Amino acid sequence: MSIIQGTAKSGGSTGEVYTYPIEDSLRFDGSSYLSRTPSTAGNRKTWTWSGWVKFVRNGVKEDIFIAGSNASGQQSSQVSTETTDKFSLYDTISGSSADIYSTSVGVYRDTSSWYHLVIETNTSSSYQKLWVNGVLDTTATAPLNHQTAVNNNVAHTIGRFSVVNVNFFAGYMANIQFIDGQALDASYFGETKDDIWVPKAYTGSYGTNGFHLDFADSSNIGNDVSGNNNDWTVN
Repeated sequence: MSIIQGTAKSGGSTGEVYTYPIEDSLRFDGSSYLSRTPSTAGNRKTWTWSGWVKFVRNGVKEDIFIAGSNASGQQSSQVSTETTDKFSLYDTISGSSADIYSTSVGVYRDTSSWYHLVIETNTSSSYQKLWVNGVLDTTATAPLNHQTAVNNNVAHTIGRFSVVNVNFFAGYMANIQFIDGQALDASYFGETKDDIWVPKAYTGSYGTNGFHLDFADSSNIGNDVSGNNNDWTVN
């Protein structure tokens, strides 16, 4: 198994600032990834993805969370880093123009820092938002009632493109959560204390296809601890 348990922490203290320390992270080696295909589609218009990421290289396109396929006529959704060290949101039918596309305003290339990403999606209100460390970085315009590839019963991957061996992620991820059926902002997963954005416990529901990967069990890395048992496979 090439994905290994990491020792890096996204929350480093149990003191006053860190009321919800994240004790475990997962190191991606640049050639491995996690995968899951939901048995049935969930809410493809309204969902939230939250996770902490830490890079080890710059200037490389890396896929963080992907669903679908790039085969002709098929749909894919991507949350990625670009060679410009910006984050991007992307949803398209292969061979056509993107239905959702936006790159971050900020440039994120500090390999010593953790970045907290929240992807808030509500195409019933025609938007997809990217929050970075609690700050709204960019809002992508989505077609009204557009159904994304995310939460469909297609291949989903963390750390690589969904069906092609490209855009592998190298670095660390921690405390990945997916909320099926709710569009939530960053305040549900983090808070500012002493001018530092830190994690906080998410206390809401996850929905049918929701999951929470805390990477606490090194013998079962893809274990979903949300209570849904939507486990992921190490590849």
